[in-house]
Amino acid sequence: MLQRLVEPGRETAKRLGADEALLSGDETIACIRDMTAQQGAQLVLDMVGTDPTLRMAAQVARMLGHLTVVGLGGGALPVNFSSPPHECSVASPYWGSLTELMEVITLAQQEKIKMLVEHFPLQDANDAYQLLHDGKIQGRAVITPHA
Repeated sequence: MLQRLVEPGRETAKRLGADEALLSGDETIACIRDMTAQQGAQLVLDMVGTDPTLRMAAQVARMLGHLTVVGLGGGALPVNFSSPPHECSVASPYWGSLTELMEVITLAQQEKIKMLVEHFPLQDANDAYQLLHDGKIQGRAVITPHA
């Protein structure tokens, strides 16, 4: 089931400029290790935040790297002497500062950030949530009071 839900995201990531887009799993850990000469990734962004994705994030991050948990999936990051790697910083930001917001707005105005947003009127909110649950929304779903 995970593969079915993740596959459209891989295609979207490649279309938006990702160098690599891998399915989550044990093979992915080995692939990332191979791509980084066994050092691991300098930056890991966990956009899901479940136990399996956090476990994988800790395994693919490198020493002195950075792991950011963005997803609100309710998982727990395994922390022990070797996980995450030594001196790897971990952050779970919920929002940024006003300065960071202004930087993001500037990047969006310069079209350096591509956003995928599907808009739904308030009366279709249940349908939007079902589509999100089914993995059929690419990007974000925004529900507005007016159509």
